[in-house]
Amino acid sequence: MEKLKKACTGKGCINKSCSDFKKKLDSRINRIEGQIRGIGKMLNNRVNCDEVLNQISSVKSALNGVAKLILESHIRNCVVNDIKAGEENNTITELVATLNKMIDKSNKKIKEEFPEIVRKIEVQVGKIKNLVEAEHCNDVLNEISNVKGELDGLSKKILENHIKNCIVKGIREGEEDKVITDLLYTLNKMIK
Repeated sequence: MEKLKKACTGKGCINKSCSDFKKKLDSRINRIEGQIRGIGKMLNNRVNCDEVLNQISSVKSALNGVAKLILESHIRNCVVNDIKAGEENNTITELVATLNKMIDKSNKKIKEEFPEIVRKIEVQVGKIKNLVEAEHCNDVLNEISNVKGELDGLSKKILENHIKNCIVKGIREGEEDKVITDLLYTLNKMIK
């Protein structure tokens, strides 16, 4: 992670006075929104399952990048300032809870259909943008964790359909080396 300049310290972790940091976050979040819309289009156009899963993996990676930037800023600014102000108990409790949510891999089952899932994720990414504007760093990190959980659920649903349909079909058609190689490549990207 890059070192955040001391000039970016201030009341909030996502300090509006640090325009470079804010621009970087805005740019990354806008790119994520575009990727989510792209996933929706891919699903509507019945694009190859491996390609959709790879795109989901890219979105999760991009979300991790945003989370890391905000987490570093939060620790360097809010956490440090709160501890110096004698508010370490609440700050540490909140930080640990946030980190646990970021690390937890959800086993949540998704019941919605693909278009509803994508719309839900789009709304959540919009919420992230609003939270960044309001400088609510813990809320941003929690919402990123929620989006990653939804993306994990979407990935699981696509993967299950892919295995039931595409992999079985490919094996039946004698293309087992190709479909298995593609599946293993996709799984390798998903499991990080």
